[in-house]
Amino acid sequence: EIDWPANALPAGAFGSKAELIKSGERRVVLSAIEVNEPILKWKITGPGQRATLSATLSPGMKAVSIRVNDVLGVAGFVLPGDRVDVMWTREIKESQSGANNSYVDVLLQGVKVLAVDQSADDRSDKPSVVNTVTFEVSTEEAQKLTLAANIGQLSLALRNIASSDVETVRQLKIGD
Repeated sequence: EIDWPANALPAGAFGSKAELIKSGERRVVLSAIEVNEPILKWKITGPGQRATLSATLSPGMKAVSIRVNDVLGVAGFVLPGDRVDVMWTREIKESQSGANNSYVDVLLQGVKVLAVDQSADDRSDKPSVVNTVTFEVSTEEAQKLTLAANIGQLSLALRNIASSDVETVRQLKIGD
């Protein structure tokens, strides 16, 4: 145990070993904990819980996976803990001319990446080519992702780690 001033202990931190480990209850670490870092409740499972992806979800959120390839997945540089924008490309037949036009929309912005392929290790910093990316989204966002993946192509745009801005965007088509 490390002494912390009572007014400096972060919200959600355990104040003692006794508070963290009660009568042999088993807990599992969900997210990396550094040396001398306070142990925060959201970084470990509840008593007796397994270390599952569902234990890391924020209340009311869902985990949804989409298929990507090396290009659509930002060449493997997307890692658990990153935030991405999800782009949706599709072809639409114009009613007047009958011609097909390709469009791209920003479907979702600032989506948290929970896992890449089967890895949810937020300490990994090595890029790797992946086949799936799993996101933390609301139910409505899960519906949007599922529908868009079935009628178009999804690609990811990696955000700066400090960027949480929601941008005003517009649909683009060939020729814009």
